[in-house]
Amino acid sequence: MVVLSIAIKNEGFEDAYVIFSLSNVNGQQSTPDGVSLVDTVNQKRYMPLKLTDGKTCHCYSWNGKELLASGDSINAWVAFPSPPPEVDKVAVTTPVTPDFLDIPIIEATGTKEEIAQTPVGEPQILDLRAFQDDIESGTSRADSSEENQVILSSDVLFELNESDLTPEAEEILKGVAEEIDTSSATTVHIDGYTDNTGDDSINIPLSEARAESVRQALEELVTRDGIQFETAGHGSNDPVGNNDTEEGRRKNRRVTVTFAK
Repeated sequence: MVVLSIAIKNEGFEDAYVIFSLSNVNGQQSTPDGVSLVDTVNQKRYMPLKLTDGKTCHCYSWNGKELLASGDSINAWVAFPSPPPEVDKVAVTTPVTPDFLDIPIIEATGTKEEIAQTPVGEPQILDLRAFQDDIESGTSRADSSEENQVILSSDVLFELNESDLTPEAEEILKGVAEEIDTSSATTVHIDGYTDNTGDDSINIPLSEARAESVRQALEELVTRDGIQFETAGHGSNDPVGNNDTEEGRRKNRRVTVTFAK
C-alpha cells in the first residue's frame, strides 16, 4: 500500500467551500477519491483503494469541515495499491491541478496502523492508452503497454450501409496485417460498431457483417501461422463520439482490431 499525503490550502482572501475539488466524477464528496498515481514506466494508472464494500474510498474525508477560511488548510491522505518494487517515482494527477511529476516513493516512518491494517477491496489498476488519429487514412490508434488497438473508420472501409470492403480498405488492412505478423499475438479481436441511426435489427447484423469482412481480409493478408481471429458486432453500443453530431456519428462507425504487442 502507498499512502499519499495532500495539503489543501485556501490562499485567497475569502472563505472557500471545499467539497468536490478532489473527488471523482460521481465520487464521494469531501474526499480525494479523484486523485490517482501514474506509473509512467509500466503505463499504469493506480486508482484509490476502496474498502471491502467496494464503494468507500480508503482515504481521509473532511466531511463537515468543507468551509475553509482564508489561510487555513486541510491535511488529507489517500491510499493506493503499491506499484512494482522497481518503480520509485510516480506522477500524481488531480481533477483541479496540473500533474505533479516525479514524486518519489519513500519508506514511511510512523505509519498509522489503522490505515495500513484496514481491509480493502480489489485494487483498480488501469492501463494507460496512447491515442493517435490519422486523418488522411481514417484510422486511429489506442495503444497500451500490452496491446495495440487499431480503430478503422467504416466510412473508409465500406460504402453506406454495406459490408463489402472498398478498394481503399485493402491498403489500410495490409498495414494492420503487417503489424499482426510482427507482434506476439495469438488471438486478434475484431469488433464492429455503428452509429445510432436505425435500430438494433439493422445495426447489429451490419456491424457483425463488417467485422466478418475485415476478418476474412486479414486472414488472407496475415502470413504468420497460429493466429486465431474472433469477431463480434455491437451495433450502436459503446459509442466513442456524440451521436447528436455528424462528427460523433462518424467516429462511432468503426471496426476495431485489437491484438497483443
